[in-house]
Amino acid sequence: MGSNNPLTIEFTRGDMVETRHFGACVVIDADGGILHAWGDQDRVVYPRSAIKPLQTLALIETGAADAYRLPDAEVALASASHGATSEHVDGVGAWLKRIGLGPEDLECGNQDPMDKDAAKALVRAGEASGRIHNNCSGKHTGFLCTALHMSEPPKGYSKLGHPVQDRLFAILSEMSGADLSQAPRGTDGCGIPVVGIPLIAMALALARMADPKDLDPGRAGAARRVVRAMTAHPPRVLRPTGAEID
Repeated sequence: MGSNNPLTIEFTRGDMVETRHFGACVVIDADGGILHAWGDQDRVVYPRSAIKPLQTLALIETGAADAYRLPDAEVALASASHGATSEHVDGVGAWLKRIGLGPEDLECGNQDPMDKDAAKALVRAGEASGRIHNNCSGKHTGFLCTALHMSEPPKGYSKLGHPVQDRLFAILSEMSGADLSQAPRGTDGCGIPVVGIPLIAMALALARMADPKDLDPGRAGAARRVVRAMTAHPPRVLRPTGAEID
């Protein structure tokens, strides 16, 4: 593993390096040109939360975002992990209420807030963490919003074979240019299906999202909207330490 993946992250304790972790990395442009690469760029990985912006494309492309008049702040919530600060939880709660649903409709499972200050505040208040505190609750609210707009059953939206998940799989295949029909499958930490994808293909999908010049107009517009939302509303994304983001 170490010889194939030379990038090294060292964790120290006192005067000693306690652990070393080896990794691979590839930097690619939207044309598929490799700018930098370290290690096994073809290694199949589960992209998990790294592809949340890609998963938000369906929210835009189906027309759900426009139908429910989603502001960019909510698009940002759907596109990233969050720390369950009051801003995050209140934002998800208000969005759910507006579409006629509640935290009980989320299928992401309970999770303690990732933001340390938010977790401490919950303990001090004597309250238990819930689904709305899950770092993926914004993404899952986006899934529910899309299902409602498309007249699909909201229950079971997180399961393999549901139209919501079929759309996400198609988007990942199209954006990455990879044949994922025989790719390994698993279940993500928030309960949705996850598919294994070569590292270089994942990099290409995200590069195309950042630079959608060769995408069809509808998808290019969706990509620009997601990127704009995340850029304009950084406090809506993950704050694991409780630190402010300006």
